[in-house]
Amino acid sequence: MTDSLQREVDRRKARGNSPVTVAEMNRRLAAIGYKMDRTMDCHGNSRYMTGEFAGESYPCITTGVKEIDTGISAYHYQDARRDANFRELQRIRFHEELYAVVRGKILEI
Repeated sequence: MTDSLQREVDRRKARGNSPVTVAEMNRRLAAIGYKMDRTMDCHGNSRYMTGEFAGESYPCITTGVKEIDTGISAYHYQDARRDANFRELQRIRFHEELYAVVRGKILEI
């Protein structure tokens, strides 16, 4: 694990969030009607631009999320649902609660 990855995992653990397996990510998303769209994986580095950790970065894989029943992106501007499950998805994303460490990168939704 690289130093930058370890520091990010430590930051998230300090906020009460620990990595899970990809299978657990899938299970938790399915429980609220969503699934990852791994065809949308984007490999790169995330960087804190402001705040206490400004300038710090970490290797990441961001991926898409789709509604299970319709197959459309959870974030489609017009057709995606905006119900309680969507609000839960957004809460999980904004609080960085659901992530895995995969091949030396953080997989996040």
